[in-house]
Amino acid sequence: MANVPQSLAVPFRRLANPYTRYRYAAWIHCARVGLALLASILLTTGIDIPHGLWASVTVLVVMGGLVHQGTIRGKSYERVLGTLLGALFGLGVILVHQISGSNTLTYLLMSALGAASAYFAIGRPGYVALLAGITMCTVAGHGGNDMTEGLWRMLNVLIGTALALVFAQIYPLRAVYVWRYLMSDNLRACARLYGQLSSSRDLRAEHFSAQMEELDMRLVSARAHLAPVARETALPLRQLELIQRAHRAIMGTLESLIASRQFAAEASEIEAIPPSLDQHRQAITRLLLQCAHALKFSRTTRLVQECQGLERLPPRPHNLSDSFEKQGYYWLTLRLYEQVEQLSALLAGSASHWNIQSRDRPTQG
Repeated sequence: MANVPQSLAVPFRRLANPYTRYRYAAWIHCARVGLALLASILLTTGIDIPHGLWASVTVLVVMGGLVHQGTIRGKSYERVLGTLLGALFGLGVILVHQISGSNTLTYLLMSALGAASAYFAIGRPGYVALLAGITMCTVAGHGGNDMTEGLWRMLNVLIGTALALVFAQIYPLRAVYVWRYLMSDNLRACARLYGQLSSSRDLRAEHFSAQMEELDMRLVSARAHLAPVARETALPLRQLELIQRAHRAIMGTLESLIASRQFAAEASEIEAIPPSLDQHRQAITRLLLQCAHALKFSRTTRLVQECQGLERLPPRPHNLSDSFEKQGYYWLTLRLYEQVEQLSALLAGSASHWNIQSRDRPTQG
């Protein structure tokens, strides 16, 4: 950074922060795609590679709608595999046409291979199968292309894929950070919402509906990033699903707590929170905020310490003589406490995977 002018050094330092890259993800992605496309044009035209257009098309296919590094990497591997399979099929079609000289046989063969591609495109390797069919048509045309032209087109697709992988490393946008920030915002919002329930100030449905909608939107967005997060962190997808499920369970219990308090208010049975719940309520809020802080700032030491100290809480009572409404809130709070404890333990146990900053800076807690 010593050779960079001071006026430019500050923006570069800011982009080193994952949260800054998260906020400006769209602009960074546009810049990377533009640079990759320019590189493909200059490379293929500069050394006069035939059919260089397909390198630029591949860059847009691989990078265009994919922002995060894990998604681009996974899609690039699928692109390479689909391209190689499709190229082999396309070269085979060209060979059959050259040997037989029959257009009818060539068209029937291409139709059969296209139908097979569509069949497998419905299943799990769908993108690979679809690309294999598209590349077959690209390489073979209608069977009239020569072998050299097919090989050049295959080479251009591989060049475009390689460029997409290279330019994905420029200020990489990792899905794991997006997932973490969405989870962090949600857990902090859960802590705030739980505090509002305890205050008994405003229990109207409309007061909570907007907050719950925001929680739902972030939960759905986080769910969409699980597959690339698993690729980037080597964290098993099942473990990510468990974390996601625990978070969803917390939101469900919060909804039940809201309904319980509203029911009690409508029946004029609303009462102050019993003192016996104070330690549990404090633990719920503290752990939610600790989880949110650890996810956003990569500081997991205190989260692990909190999880190790949960056994010091007093035993839970097995019965109550209070009203039905108060008992409902009481037992739902205990259930929420168990769920938050479970989520904290899951995050603490998997921190070595999702806390990827600690790999570069081991001294950071």
